[in-house]
Amino acid sequence: MRSARFPVLLQLKRLVPIFSSAYIHPACPKNAHGKPSLSAQAQSAHSQLSAFIARDGTLNCGSPETANPRGEDTAPSNLRSINLAISSRGLSALQSVDPALATDFLEEAIPMKGRMIHHTDGKEESQLYDPIHGQCINSISRPILNQRLVQALPEGIKTRFNTKLELLDFKAKRAYASTSKESVVPGEEAGEGQKVSGKARGEWTAFDLVIGCDGSWSKVRAAMMRIDRVDFSQSFIPHAYIELHMPADSSRPEGFAMDKNHLHIWPRHAFMLIGLPNKDGSFTLTLFLPFDSLDKIKTREQASAFFKDNFPSAVDIVGEKLLLDDFENNPRGNLVTINCTPSAWSSHALLLGDASHSMVPFYGQGLNCGLEDVRVLSTILARHKISGKTTTPLGQKDDGLELALRAYSVEREADLKAICELALQNYTEMRSHVLSPMHHLRRHLDTLLTTLFPTVSRSSQPTTSLPSLLASESSSTAFPTNKVKGWTSMYHMVTFRPDVGYAEAMRKESWQKEVVRWVGYAGGAVSVGALGLGVVVGARWARTWLERR
Repeated sequence: MRSARFPVLLQLKRLVPIFSSAYIHPACPKNAHGKPSLSAQAQSAHSQLSAFIARDGTLNCGSPETANPRGEDTAPSNLRSINLAISSRGLSALQSVDPALATDFLEEAIPMKGRMIHHTDGKEESQLYDPIHGQCINSISRPILNQRLVQALPEGIKTRFNTKLELLDFKAKRAYASTSKESVVPGEEAGEGQKVSGKARGEWTAFDLVIGCDGSWSKVRAAMMRIDRVDFSQSFIPHAYIELHMPADSSRPEGFAMDKNHLHIWPRHAFMLIGLPNKDGSFTLTLFLPFDSLDKIKTREQASAFFKDNFPSAVDIVGEKLLLDDFENNPRGNLVTINCTPSAWSSHALLLGDASHSMVPFYGQGLNCGLEDVRVLSTILARHKISGKTTTPLGQKDDGLELALRAYSVEREADLKAICELALQNYTEMRSHVLSPMHHLRRHLDTLLTTLFPTVSRSSQPTTSLPSLLASESSSTAFPTNKVKGWTSMYHMVTFRPDVGYAEAMRKESWQKEVVRWVGYAGGAVSVGALGLGVVVGARWARTWLERR
């Protein structure tokens, strides 16, 4: 019996997370039997993560430009404020590792109970996410989340930082990683007629299974596509994003210049500005604007006019100079949707997070979906009875593991495609539909029908009942509610129902839209019928009255 290749992937309760750029990866527990053999490596400065199961049994977690996040250099006061929204799906994934872990993260987060809509006339309008139970999403700093998860690793796990994945050789089952920017990939030290650009200063690591959590531009995925038939698609939206900063207001008790318990949105139909709170009283603002419109803003004066015309309240709070400085100096980012199928190859490779399903950020599910990936993977491994020990020689295909990874790829595909599509749709809602009277009507209708036809008991609170629902079901079931009954909003299913898959939420909402549409038709027909009857009766009465006159 050979030592464990992935001893941690057996039981949901024994998973220990490594977090990087919205992805969580299991690592070896303290009391695992057999030699620990999981290895992980972060790929880039954007905290992307790749994971190897290696012969030496070490966990390698690295980033070419980022120091060990356990150190003082990453103290909260020194961390850049880049916000993530964590809600029930992500919290349930953390809770499945350790309930205390989810509680600790909530202490680092700021709850947001709804959207605060900022109109051009200065009026503010609160739109609650959950008017019935008062559930919230939570704003948390990405670096702090990363730091806390690395700190949560058990003793005995070897971590390796400042390391970048360069090359995967699936034939030889080994990976090459470098620790220097001057390092080059083996075999590329010099080409015919070319000058030697550097020496190979990295290190080869043998593996049984590589789990790529290395982001939208995944090198693990690229290597998989060279050895297997992988369907891959990517599409950019025509909008750029620019991060801006709203400093804390020292004249206010907690420093918050706006309500800290809302996600603030300045929707302007074709573009929008959003703001998420930070623990220090500041807000991280993000402008989403079409590249075509951005290209037309060529001078500081034009930028000033743009902000004053469209976001006057933000200009008043932040100050014109600071806002324009950020606008001029901060980078312009792209937003891409990526789908990759299958997400597994043999028993040797698996993609999680953005590497297999990069999505635009408008549903706040990037982090939550990445965390949920690991919970679902763990559930499927348990169902297939993948144990921590194997007789399969190193580097050779493990038939049982191959079936489990294939099952994950097949079962997860519909949910991943659904949330990528929903994220795109929600951008239109955030920047435009939230201003529509029909949007308000549908929100009120959802609240009324949810009260009349609840999906959970009236006496239960989903905040506490849903995690227990997940825990009470068989470990072979990732989403115990395979068909939602009653009535509930799409946002509620996606954000607050970890027992419901994204695809089922999409199916349920499609049905609910049909119900609303037919009710509208029926109501219209009744109204038209009543109007027609009134016209006929009125005409007859008028004719009688005229005859009598």
